[in-house]
Amino acid sequence: MRKIKITAELSSAEEGGYVVYCPELDITTEGDTIEEAIYMLKDAAEGYVEVVGIENIPHFAKTHQTHELELVING
Repeated sequence: MRKIKITAELSSAEEGGYVVYCPELDITTEGDTIEEAIYMLKDAAEGYVEVVGIENIPHFAKTHQTHELELVING
């Protein structure tokens, strides 16, 4: 078993509810509440990883390295 972390970027949907996007997997889903949207993303992400395979997702491949960078933006 391997644990991974994904990002849930939430925004309000025009029709009501919430849209949630995961940049690591490039998947989007939605829900009527924040909790439902996050649940739907987790469910979609688990299914996606199961079908594609973790080793086939560049962001999570064992050779992939990530670094957090801090940027200073003027303006």
